Formats: sequence, structure tokens, C-alpha cells
Amino acid sequence: MDGALRLVKFPRPPTDGQGATSTFADVAPAARVYVGFVCAVAGIVLLRAIVDLGPAPTAGISVLMLLSLLASMVKIEIPILGNASTLTACHVVDLIALTMYGTNAAVLVAAWGGWTQCTFRTRVRNPPHQTAFSLASLALSMWVTGSVFTWMGGAPIGAATPLRWEPFGVSASVFFVLNSGLVAGAVALTSAQRLSAIWFDFFFSSWPSYVIGAVLAAAIVTGAQHQSYWLVPLLVTALVLMHHNHKFVVERVNDAVTDPLTGLHNQRFIASHVDRELERARRSGGSLAIAVLDLDDFKYINDRIGHAAGDEALRRVAQALKQVVRDTDMCARYGGDEFVLVMAGCGAVDARRRLEDARRAVAAAGLDGDRSLSLRISAGVAVFPEDGRLFETLFSVADARMYESKQGRRTRWPRNA
Repeated sequence: MDGALRLVKFPRPPTDGQGATSTFADVAPAARVYVGFVCAVAGIVLLRAIVDLGPAPTAGISVLMLLSLLASMVKIEIPILGNASTLTACHVVDLIALTMYGTNAAVLVAAWGGWTQCTFRTRVRNPPHQTAFSLASLALSMWVTGSVFTWMGGAPIGAATPLRWEPFGVSASVFFVLNSGLVAGAVALTSAQRLSAIWFDFFFSSWPSYVIGAVLAAAIVTGAQHQSYWLVPLLVTALVLMHHNHKFVVERVNDAVTDPLTGLHNQRFIASHVDRELERARRSGGSLAIAVLDLDDFKYINDRIGHAAGDEALRRVAQALKQVVRDTDMCARYGGDEFVLVMAGCGAVDARRRLEDARRAVAAAGLDGDRSLSLRISAGVAVFPEDGRLFETLFSVADARMYESKQGRRTRWPRNA
């Protein structure tokens, strides 16, 4: 996953209720210490790599940096518990740099790839601390990888120095475990989850990409050494396979935590997310609001207009809710026509105000058919710790209040004026 990680954002909610950009001060204290330590150690490693680079071929390293830049452009984002990491083929270039020019050159190429991966073709601009951590984790991982490669007798290839497979295979494995482990560590510290659970659930499944990438790097190096240009079609095929494996990994993660109809998180994800937020609220003494929202007259839509209209109504509600939630909020389809909104650091008054914003956004979405029809939601909210200290309790309270708000509403579908 080549370290292009966005840490969990903890934006300060401004008065207008919109999200703000996360800063290093917003990150959990334990994560700040961890990120600072990784960056400090990697800074020493980078400085040493620059000083000790020696007479490495400038042209060759420049070409590898260009290839790393191009590889970083073809990235696939993978969501991890509110974070985001990206998969690329940059590790292929990093391993080529190691076997051709040694550890110091590989450290510089890996760090460059981490920076380009976080800087170019990103959906949102990465805060400096996230880019610094991504760059640092890659540089540190490659330095350890190069040290293992050298310790096992590996050396940069030459006309009479073939690639030694045992050192290369072990060091490539070290790079995968350490790079993914450093990223998983940051995710674990910002999500209050066990490191092993994060690594096995979200990172372990990407190992085929690393294996294909390592074999591809070795084939490129060996082919260049022996001028075996007939390998080019095979290498292109390997790159295509690696890209498809990247997409497969992302699809597996998305299928596990995403509702396919609305694109929101699903019930499985929201339950674990609330448990983490409750634990964080207990430690900090903060509040947490859980809102249950239900689409009014959903049965009417399905029975009188059709199930396709019902699906479209759910998608319209999901899109409207996405527009009103902050970066720190989490919205999920809980089942049927029921949605759950989790609002960290939110009290009862603010939660009710924001639910009114959600009602207006849903009503504005509408539903187009034979007639112009409005959409309405009923909502109830429960707040930690006043209404309960467990997700099950808070959900039950919010669900009951939602049904209370639904009582007395018209069951007939209202027309827009």
C-alpha cells in the first residue's frame, strides 16, 4: 500500500457546521507521538542516504524517479476505518532501485514516490503531517529492507554480479510487512483498534500485489542485465495483473463495509465504528450523538410507484445525508429504509439542529416520477452519556424517539406545491 495514508481527520467544527481541514494538533496524542517518532527516524535515514549516496548514476536514478512519478499517478484508493490509503505499483520501482544502485538510492526513490503519491492526482489535498508520515514510512521501510538485503549478502548487480534471489526475496517480504505495518500502526492508534486486526483485515489481502511486484522488479533487473528485451510483453502482462489485483483488494474491502445500493457504510461497519467512538468519548469525556432516521411512506413508494422508485428514493436520501454530514460524522444504511448518523463531539441541541438540516436536504432532493413528489424522514437522537453508554442502548433510545416523531404524521404521500 506504499504508505500514502491519510490519518483519521479530527477537524474543528466551525460555527457553520462544515468540516475543516485536519491539522497535526487534531490527531490523537498517541498517534502524534507515533507519527513524530517515525518522521524523526526517517529524517535521519534520509539525511544519511543523501550524504552517503556516493557516485551513483544520476541518470539512472532520475529515470527511476520519473517511473515512480508515473506509477504514483495510477493509484487505487482503499478506505480503512475512516482513513484512506492508496495502492500503487511504486514498490516495483523501489525494489529495482535497491537491486541496481543500493540502499541509499532506494531510500531516496521510495521517499520521492511517497511524496508524489500523496501530492498528485489526489481527491483532496493531504495535510502536511499525513504526507510527511507517508514519505517517512516508505523511507524507513526501504532502509530496513536494504539493510536486510546487504546483511544476507545481496549487492547491487553488475556485469559479473547476478541478482541473488534469497536476499532479494527476504528483503522484499520485509518491505511489505514493515511498510504495511507502519501504516496499520497509524490507523490503529487513530481508530482505537488492535494493530493485528487492522493489518489482517485491510492489509494482508494485498500481499499478492507485492509478490507480483517483487517478481516483476527482479525480472526487469535481470532482463536489463542480460539485455533480454523479449521479456517486455511478459512484464506488461504482470503490471496489468497487479493493477487488477489492486482493484480486487479494494472491492473486497468495500464489499465488507459498504451498502451496494446507497454507497453508504453498512450495519457491520457502523457498529464497530460506534464502539471506537464511544471508547474515545469515554477517554476524553466528550459526547457522542446517535441518530436513527427512517424514510416516511417507503411502503407507499414500493407498493404504488414501484420498487425501482423505492431504490431511487433510498439513493436520494443517502446523497442528501452525505451533503450535511461533517468529516467527523459517519452515516450508514442500517437496513431497509433506516439510516444511522453518528456525530462525534455533538450534544443534544446541536444534534437536533443538524437533523433539521438533514430533513431539509432530503425534502429538497425530491423524487421524480409521474408526479413531482417530496421525500420526508423521521428522526430520533440519543446522546452519550446522558441516554446510555453502549451502542445498543443508544440505538434503542434513538429508535424509540424516531417512532415517536413519526406518530401523527400523514401516511398519505404529500404532493409538492
